[in-house]
Amino acid sequence: MAEERGSSYKPYLQDSSSTGDSSSEDVSSTDLRVQETHILQERKIGVFGAISLIVNKIIGAGIFSTPASIFKLSGSPGMALVLWVIAGLISTCGAMVMLEFGTSIPRSGGMKVYLERSFSPKLLFTCIYLFYCAILQTSASNAITASSYLLKAADADSTTWKLRGLAIAAVGFAVGVHSITPRIGRGLQDILSAVKLFTLFFIVCTGFAALGGHVKGAKPHNFDISTSFEGTSNNGYNIGTALLNAIFSFQGYDNMNAVLSEVKNPQRTLRIALPTAMGTVTVLYILANIAYFAGVSRAEFLSSDLTIAASLFNNVFGHSAAVKALPALVAISAIGHLLGVAFTVSRVLQELAKDGITPFPNLLMQNRPFKTPIACLAIHLAITIIFICAPPAGDAFNFVVGLGTYPTVFLLTLVTIGLIKLRLDKNDKFQSSFKVPWAILAFYLAGNIFLLVMPFVPPVNGKGSTSLPYWLSPVVSLAILALGVIYYVGRFILLPWAFGYELDLVAVGLSDGSRVSRYKVRKV
Repeated sequence: MAEERGSSYKPYLQDSSSTGDSSSEDVSSTDLRVQETHILQERKIGVFGAISLIVNKIIGAGIFSTPASIFKLSGSPGMALVLWVIAGLISTCGAMVMLEFGTSIPRSGGMKVYLERSFSPKLLFTCIYLFYCAILQTSASNAITASSYLLKAADADSTTWKLRGLAIAAVGFAVGVHSITPRIGRGLQDILSAVKLFTLFFIVCTGFAALGGHVKGAKPHNFDISTSFEGTSNNGYNIGTALLNAIFSFQGYDNMNAVLSEVKNPQRTLRIALPTAMGTVTVLYILANIAYFAGVSRAEFLSSDLTIAASLFNNVFGHSAAVKALPALVAISAIGHLLGVAFTVSRVLQELAKDGITPFPNLLMQNRPFKTPIACLAIHLAITIIFICAPPAGDAFNFVVGLGTYPTVFLLTLVTIGLIKLRLDKNDKFQSSFKVPWAILAFYLAGNIFLLVMPFVPPVNGKGSTSLPYWLSPVVSLAILALGVIYYVGRFILLPWAFGYELDLVAVGLSDGSRVSRYKVRKV
């Protein structure tokens, strides 16, 4: 059977000071032949590159449009802002959990590695993460958003297949540049992250102008003490969904943890980059929402068919500025998100291939010829194209592309429980140079449990915001994660039992602290 059932484990721990060529030596007839230079990427990501990785993953198109849906669900400007603050606090606590784990285990893999470190059988959680990463971590929503706003910027008609074609081109560009010219890909990420931050800063400045009275037409008066909370929803489903949407806009603070093996001085860089990126984004998000309410009325929030940022620009600068400038900036922001997702998801798939649980693991773990995981990038591209093209337009499409939110919260909850478990286990030698205070851990865990429960609370009249059942998204998301359990039980327990063989784990240690593992069939 697999390692959990006592199979043989023949490690070959390579001297970290040696060259990659030494790992190609045979340890025994059943051991692996591994050349590190064909697997590991070089450490080329510095502090600014790490910050841009986090910023590009967090800031997509959501902050330009999501505030409208959060206002509709919450019912009032005051409650909407409260939810954004709570989302920022919860997400900042999550970033601190990632900081503690990352400084303790400074290698690529992110949540995959932390789940394996915290729970057993660890191979079960590896299999679960395989289905999460391959299926649920697509970038279809931001690809469609990028294509939609590119068409708006070009003042072109929007049709279903125009949207899909441009979306495929956008994600194809992101995958292509990371496949063939990784240096240019990293440079683009850095540039686009700066553009995103500048755009948010400009929105904040526009909001201050609106607060100063520079608004065309009547002032919104959204901050009047007597009316700012007027109309607040008392429906738990609406509040929970609004908070989940706000937290979705903050997701991505674990992005750097997924590629720590490519980061220079990873522990120091993580301690600088993660708080800097998370603090900057959180402050800008909250100020941007204040800016929206300073210049956009409640009626416009409810009826606008553009992003709320466009409505703000329209009310402060006039129609032409909003129409011409903002769609291009939103498209750029979405493309930056595509670059960030393609970069990290492909690296985690490569880590899973090193574990030997993916199909064709020897192919998927290679970084040749451009020092990039081309095969993993191709898989990410293919699955994203399926998500873009397969579902029909409308509620079904929105449902499919939004499947990644709930399982991310679910896995982050498990990671937090895992950290608590490691701390309480006196026999475990888990150590980190940074420790999250217990009160923050408790707050983060409570917030995540709330987010896991609330989507199952029935809304008014039993109907959600679409024609689909309100509970369908979390159920389907969890069902996809459950495929990992089925895969684990089938491959590593039932098949060996049914056909009378055992699986011997053969592993080769690598200089970054990871290893290449394979499961060799042995007849019994």
